[in-house]
Amino acid sequence: MPFSVIVMHFMCYGQISKKDGLVNLLALLDGVVDVVFFTWVLIRFIGQNSIYVSNVLNGLVTTAVIIGYAWLHMKRFPKTMEELMVIPEEFGVAQEERLDLTVRSMEDVVLVAQRVQSFCAQRGIDKRRAYFAGLCLEEMAGNVVDHGFTKDRKRHSVDIRVVHRKDDTVLLRIKDDCVPFDPGERQKIVERDDPVKNIGIRLVFRSVHEIQYQNILGLNVTTIVI
Repeated sequence: MPFSVIVMHFMCYGQISKKDGLVNLLALLDGVVDVVFFTWVLIRFIGQNSIYVSNVLNGLVTTAVIIGYAWLHMKRFPKTMEELMVIPEEFGVAQEERLDLTVRSMEDVVLVAQRVQSFCAQRGIDKRRAYFAGLCLEEMAGNVVDHGFTKDRKRHSVDIRVVHRKDDTVLLRIKDDCVPFDPGERQKIVERDDPVKNIGIRLVFRSVHEIQYQNILGLNVTTIVI
């Protein structure tokens, strides 16, 4: 089953990204050539059990083909998911246009604003937006650590990405694996409550152009545009 999931994933990805060679090769091997070949070889030794063993070997071979395809195109053994998927370097955001941070504790939160403001300064972003970018991320990440990390005994993290887009806007993305939490809904609730309570979330909503929340495959993903 794990091998089948891997092959299915890469076949779907290959169809979307128009990697026709990889798709056709996997379609030919997976469940057809590999199973028939290994069954033919093994049936004389283990009888009908060769069908079950052939399915496992089929998964191993097709997974090896995926790795070999990436190795051939990257000219090196793939070490990351991006390399395994042979994603072009020009796809998405260039390294110098983004900042990636991981927060695992409140001590990490303290450093977020400083690092974000330094990144903005390097990119020539005005001080006002740089300040609000750091403030928003510090507030949102701190809120996740303070409330989301304490809901269970699992180890959690907050992944932050800051992107300086070509239209000069700054995009902030906060992703965590804690319990579902929609800051927009929370903000609506606290507006009817004590005006001083949760002032940090209110400040974030009043300081940005746009904020969106999604729960994707169990992950909280909040996107902010400044």
